[in-house]
Amino acid sequence: MTKVLITILLLLFAVLCYPLLASDDKYGAEFLHQLIPAEGEGMGESHIAYSIGSRSLNNNPAGLSFGKDNELFIGFHRTPEVIATIMKENENEEWEDFGKYDIKPTEVEYINYSLPKSKIGILGLSFAFSHSGRFIRVNKEGKAINAFPQDDALIGIGYSVKFPKDMAFGFDLKALRSKVPTDNGNRIGRTYAMNVGLMQQVNDRVRIGASLQNIGNNLSFKNVDKKADIPDKLRRDLLLGALYKVIDGKKSKLSVSMDINPPFNDGLRYSVGTELLYTKYLALRAGYMRDTQPYYDPFVNLSDGSSVNDEREWVRRGIALDIGVRLKNIEINLARTPSREPVLNDGEKLRMDKQESVTSISFVVRF
Repeated sequence: MTKVLITILLLLFAVLCYPLLASDDKYGAEFLHQLIPAEGEGMGESHIAYSIGSRSLNNNPAGLSFGKDNELFIGFHRTPEVIATIMKENENEEWEDFGKYDIKPTEVEYINYSLPKSKIGILGLSFAFSHSGRFIRVNKEGKAINAFPQDDALIGIGYSVKFPKDMAFGFDLKALRSKVPTDNGNRIGRTYAMNVGLMQQVNDRVRIGASLQNIGNNLSFKNVDKKADIPDKLRRDLLLGALYKVIDGKKSKLSVSMDINPPFNDGLRYSVGTELLYTKYLALRAGYMRDTQPYYDPFVNLSDGSSVNDEREWVRRGIALDIGVRLKNIEINLARTPSREPVLNDGEKLRMDKQESVTSISFVVRF
């Protein structure tokens, strides 16, 4: 009966959080959605009930309570350059190039650490740095810069506690700094945000979770006109997930997981995945994902060469893969996931001139 009530509580949590989700808008600090561990990426990003311990920070912080003591997580995420050409019919009813998106590659490095458990819960610390474009040492005037043209940084602290022993509540608070290049120079924006999550171990084989991510104010940019074209909102997400252990043997373990990400304004947003642990040394993961999100990117009109910041829905869908190796207290994982493509409007065709898979790497050390 208690577990039924807790499950109802999880559903109530989801219902109450739903009105907090932001509508389609111009979003900044998009790196917040790239802090998923490679293990979760390889399962199609179905990680809300899967990620525990230090890797749950910035995802579902309730998972801190289900991890082991003193766990250090180091993650690396690289999104390659994407060049997408939009074609339209001309007066002769022939398809010709109309405009082009050239999305620069981005890289994210982050470190999470979970402290030893205590009677009053468990703490975790996190740091992340994201950058895009080539490293610049001097500007056009010859002044030393030694920085990336666009970057973001995060520092955070998480906390989780169990009540009762099979259910955990957690949150993480983070301070954000975002540097955005503009025609009048770089602009620095700052804000605070929070993730809140619940996780329940229903029985030995089933675990469920829910997470409301990026609750916070808009990025605050100083000395910027209110009409300036700078994305300053945080994209909130509500994710619901479940994990089921199909096989739980001594030599091998097999589990499946699934996440959903409402609302479904542009079709279902979901991910499914599976994980096979063979002996204690090898992990194989695979999944499928479908995710649509609005992005705000430079768009070049090929007829006159003009460039504007254009808002458009983009979709990530396809198969994800991951392989992991465990050596005593060290675990290394490498994942490949699909990159995004623009969603076409009526009367458009798409040609992907450059597109590669997204790469994620993670290192986990347990003390």
